[in-house]
Amino acid sequence: MPALDYPSHLVEDWQLRDGTAVRIRPIRADDLAMHAAFVAGLSNETGYRRLLSPRKPQPDELWRMTHIDYDRELALIATTVADGAEQQVGVARYVRGDTPETAHVAEFAVVIADAWQHRGVAHKLMRKLIDAAADAGVRQLADITLFDNVAMLALARKLGFKVRRDPGNPNVTQLRLALQAPAT
Repeated sequence: MPALDYPSHLVEDWQLRDGTAVRIRPIRADDLAMHAAFVAGLSNETGYRRLLSPRKPQPDELWRMTHIDYDRELALIATTVADGAEQQVGVARYVRGDTPETAHVAEFAVVIADAWQHRGVAHKLMRKLIDAAADAGVRQLADITLFDNVAMLALARKLGFKVRRDPGNPNVTQLRLALQAPAT
């Protein structure tokens, strides 16, 4: 992906309630090692809640997660500086459907490092992702989460998602959010 395609207008410096500096920015291809370390550092429970499975992402999946086609997808990461080095503490992403009929609908996901959960990072990442998706022409964000993922269900409700138990699978809950086109 050429550097020109990087959506630098989405970079934002922000502070947690306790004053900790956090940068929200689109992921880049050169974030592969940092992203792999972030994923490896997730607890088994957090990883399971994100992937709905105990499996760990493979190297080719991690590569794909950092090599973004910004026309079709976006991954926003939250980073902070620890011991002089940038460290990833969260990620929210959307991926549009593959066909013209589904290009206006995007699946989404968010995961936050265990030590950073319940500090407002997920809410900030998702608000920014929702706004960026709407600006990019996405008309609906949709995904599923485990029925007992209380934190994700609360976040989804707070952000305005419609939350509905999946009639075909009692273990998951469907999350849907209609997006408004940006005012021109």
